[in-house]
Amino acid sequence: MARKNKKKKTLSPITVFIILIVGTIILSAVLSFLGKIEINNKYPFSWLSQGSYSSLNSVTGKLETQVIEVESLLNTKGLQYIISNFVSNFVSFAPLGMILIAFIGVTVAEKSGLFKALSLIRKETSPKWVFTFILVLLGVISSLFTDLGYVFLIPLGAIIFSLQKRNPIAGIVAAFAGVAGGYGVSAFVSSFDTSLALYTNAGAQILDSKYNVPLFGNIFYILIATIIISIIGTIITEKIILPKLPNKKDDIDEIQILDRRQKRGLLFTALADIVLLIAFIYMIIPNCPLPGAGLLLDTASEGYINQLLGANSYFQQGLVVIVSAILFISGIAYGLGSKTIKNDNDIIDFITASKNNIGYLIILLFFASQFIAIFKKTNIGTIINISLIEMIRDLNITGLPLVILFFIIIMLGSFLLTSPTLKWSIIAPTIVPIFMQSNISPEFVQVIYRSAASPINILTPLLAYYVIYLAFLQIYNTNDEVVTMKKSFSYMMPYALIFALTFLILIVIWYIIGLPIGPGVYPTL
Repeated sequence: MARKNKKKKTLSPITVFIILIVGTIILSAVLSFLGKIEINNKYPFSWLSQGSYSSLNSVTGKLETQVIEVESLLNTKGLQYIISNFVSNFVSFAPLGMILIAFIGVTVAEKSGLFKALSLIRKETSPKWVFTFILVLLGVISSLFTDLGYVFLIPLGAIIFSLQKRNPIAGIVAAFAGVAGGYGVSAFVSSFDTSLALYTNAGAQILDSKYNVPLFGNIFYILIATIIISIIGTIITEKIILPKLPNKKDDIDEIQILDRRQKRGLLFTALADIVLLIAFIYMIIPNCPLPGAGLLLDTASEGYINQLLGANSYFQQGLVVIVSAILFISGIAYGLGSKTIKNDNDIIDFITASKNNIGYLIILLFFASQFIAIFKKTNIGTIINISLIEMIRDLNITGLPLVILFFIIIMLGSFLLTSPTLKWSIIAPTIVPIFMQSNISPEFVQVIYRSAASPINILTPLLAYYVIYLAFLQIYNTNDEVVTMKKSFSYMMPYALIFALTFLILIVIWYIIGLPIGPGVYPTL
């Protein structure tokens, strides 16, 4: 008798997040218990449950020692925390509000036909890989605007590839790889560089009180790395990801030229965007006495870059709303010009229809928010990163082996602690002096760190915005089976491995040859 083919059982991502939540709670209790085991007046497993690090006091500017322990959640206090924070963990989860706001603008621009009209402007001879390169490049440099790339480029990637009659899954994958995998490098100096330089400087001044880490100390490296990673991301998408995906088949209109209504819609859009551009420039003009000028700047900060792109900048804080509003107004302008929008009901229909597509995303966001909040509460990720850095200190190696080991350690630690600024604030005071004693400049240590921390972002469910990538894979999935977390990571594996190898090769070459990484800044002291 022929053996019947059994349908392969797979776990839904929601189920996996529930398992991760339960597993984290149990693990926190186990590690906490192990740390309290005493043998011959010693605590041999204490390194599993506690750690100490130096942190920069924002008021005094001095380093202070912090001691943390694994916090067990499998006790009365822990369970009370979980129960009392279920709602707040979800409501305060940053991706939730950002994706809802972004969806309003993206949907109106898409449903009105604006994106389709824009896609028809290109010449038929234009290679499609150019759009892939632009998508990945925008993802890499989107770190200039914190997390903007996750909420806009992932859905836009799907839309762009759909309009090109290519599988939208590839667009989602390429966008996420660019944003998450290239987060540590960008073609411009941003608030991220300011934060890194602050802690790098604190670490350097432990050995040299007069040392000053320049803000542009990594600019040469990040410019080159941005271009290289964007090219490699494009090649991976075109040569590895797309060939594995089925060709997209849908009812896209076969018309390849713009008609009269579409041209009028684009004219209306252009006029609206000119007005928006003028208004935007007006609101970022510094030191202007006119009403409303400089509205988006943080005038309390020093330097125009910090005023515009600093953490307290109104432009930076409101960027998702600003971009969504631009897309929303542009979509309406196009719709009015092309007659795809006849009244306000059409606009409302566009928006409400989009909500039907993200119901799965909302549920996924809920369970992901609980897992990330609970894991953070346990301190497990922080303590493991502290232990890894202490291992480097105890090995007492120097030179190129130190560079390579540090790169690997940061990659491993980043899987459990995804915030690059928080992680650097913890390890910089320890690791920067170690490198300086090996004649390696603090700025180059920062280069190694930001390069190693990026590739692993695309392989960890602890990255808050991973859930957006996962949900859009499901939204555009044409198969009956749910897109599993294993499947989502399988798409990312080529990017993670090749990005990591590329970064490491760049760093080794830079170190051996001694190329400048910034104006007057070199890998060695």
